[in-house]
Amino acid sequence: MLTICYDPYSGTLGRFTRAEIFGLVTEAGYEGINIPVNSAFLGELSTAEIEDAMKLADQHNLVAPTIGFGNHILTTPTQKDEALQHFEIVLDVARQFDAAFIGVWVNPSADVSRQDSLDALADNLSQMIPACQEHDIKIALEFEKGCPLDNYREGVEFISDTGLSVYLTCDTYHLNNDGGDPHAAALAMKECLGDVHVSGSNRGEPGGGVFDFETFAKGLKQINFSGPLVVQYKMEDVASIKRSCEFTQKFREMIQS
Repeated sequence: MLTICYDPYSGTLGRFTRAEIFGLVTEAGYEGINIPVNSAFLGELSTAEIEDAMKLADQHNLVAPTIGFGNHILTTPTQKDEALQHFEIVLDVARQFDAAFIGVWVNPSADVSRQDSLDALADNLSQMIPACQEHDIKIALEFEKGCPLDNYREGVEFISDTGLSVYLTCDTYHLNNDGGDPHAAALAMKECLGDVHVSGSNRGEPGGGVFDFETFAKGLKQINFSGPLVVQYKMEDVASIKRSCEFTQKFREMIQS
């Protein structure tokens, strides 16, 4: 189902409390919310903090199909133990929210080569995937210019080369920065595509800038994309939360038309 979700992100986290964020997301008309497993949203990641987030989701009738890994160390060879310890918390949150995806930003690591970063990522993922599969949870990797997975082509290649059962997160902001054709990108990712982040081409609210959403929607329709649409942008104007939801509803209609 093409569930429309809001990702608490830059401009939202730190400006509003967790309870206020849930309220804003509900009032704006979203069906779901991404849960970032980090201190900015879940405090000390304690049982009480996680239970509070679950109560808020239930109170506001919001689903959470995506869970953000939050601690960006999966590409760091020297922090594998810490990464897997954090994964245990993330998996527990994903299970409790009955999430479909755990989202991982494949970040660059200081003083680590691209190949060593990808090797560390592959090793960590190989240990995470079996536990995820037990609970029918998928892992989605987000590519970005300048990161170990610079673009969707490298993402598809990584999945093919490693044989790992993982997926891709395609952010329209990152796809625009890559300069590729959105329709061709959708077709190339096809069954590798897990979820889509919806953003303006300048990281502002969705619909702003030059990204061709209509062409991208045609490609997503062709591959029968059904994953969640997660609105993620730098929020400055609070009213943009609702506008972004309305834009993404139209984007969903393009995909389903």
